[in-house]
Order: sequence, then structure tokens, then C-alpha cells
Amino acid sequence: IPIDDPLTYKLYCEGRTIGTFQFESAGMQKYLRELHPTVFEDLIAMNALYRPGPMDFIPKYIEGKKHPERVSYEHPRIEPILRSTYGCIVYQEQVMQIVRELAGYSMGRSDLLRRAMSKKKASVMEKERRNFVYGNPEEGIPGCLSAGISEQVANHIYDEMIDFAKYAFNKSHAACYALIAYQTAYLKCYYPAEFYAAL
Repeated sequence: IPIDDPLTYKLYCEGRTIGTFQFESAGMQKYLRELHPTVFEDLIAMNALYRPGPMDFIPKYIEGKKHPERVSYEHPRIEPILRSTYGCIVYQEQVMQIVRELAGYSMGRSDLLRRAMSKKKASVMEKERRNFVYGNPEEGIPGCLSAGISEQVANHIYDEMIDFAKYAFNKSHAACYALIAYQTAYLKCYYPAEFYAAL
């Protein structure tokens, strides 16, 4: 099944997703009509965003897709990480990339922070805030200040990551769901009788 089939994306753009995996609710149909998804990345993001908590970011994501020139980033080093999601933190993997890129975390240490966020461990997250902003030489974390990022910007970025942690979702999971969803939409487009019979 081609992942870039125009008729399948047309079905999503029109919100005709009843019976398709993960995308059939009335609210999701409304957002799909506003978003006009054109690439698989849009489906992955919508799958991750359409949940209690992250739903608040859907309008920002849609606005960013429609007007990418208006998207702003807290720091230039974040842009490559958040460009594909129009400045929104959508995935746990992005949090891991941010702390590595801005504060010099190792892969393992960034995963520890991801786990603490997904389990909502407040005490660990506050300790990590200090490490993220100021660094921790004993634990091999340079911190944002050593990278020339101001205390205010570093704290604001960390606040956004904490907000994200309320619903933390990983891209690998969302991508698998989106692929199955896309396959069901493709079958609905090209084999509607068989699709509805099976449904």
C-alpha cells in the first residue's frame, strides 16, 4: 500500500473516517477537516495529539501547518527538533532530543528523564530541572547555561516539557497506530464494499 496515496489523504481531509482505526470520532473528523493532512507525519502527530491533555495543542499544530512562517522557537537549536511538529512538543522522543541538544544529556540520561516524565515523578523532574538549566559536572551534564542559553529561556523550555509530561506519548507508538489507521483508510477508499462488510 503506497503511503502517499492522494485519494486516501482526500478521505482524511474530508473527515470521512468512520470505521477507520483511531480516527473515527466526531472530534477527530472535525480536526482532520481543519488540518488537511497531506503527509504521513500529520497522521502520526494527530494520533498522538488527540488525547486528553495534548488536545489543547491541536489548534497550534493546525495553525503551524497552515502558516509555517509564523511558527517561532524558543531557541534556534530547538528548531530542527520541533520543525516537523510546527513548534509543538508532541512526542517523548522530542523531549529526549531537546535535553541532549540543549543541556548535553547522554542518551541514557535523557531516557531516565523521559521515564520520570511519563510516570509523573515530580521530585525527579524538579531535580532534573536544575541539571537541565545549570548542569551537573559530577554527573557529566553540562547544562543549558554552558551552551549560552539564558536561565529564563531554559526554564521556559523545561516548563513546556513538564506540561507535555502530563500526557507523554511516544512517536514510535503513534506511528504504528497511524500506519494501521492509514491502511484501513486506504481499504475504505479502494475496497468500500469489502471494507464495510468486514467492519
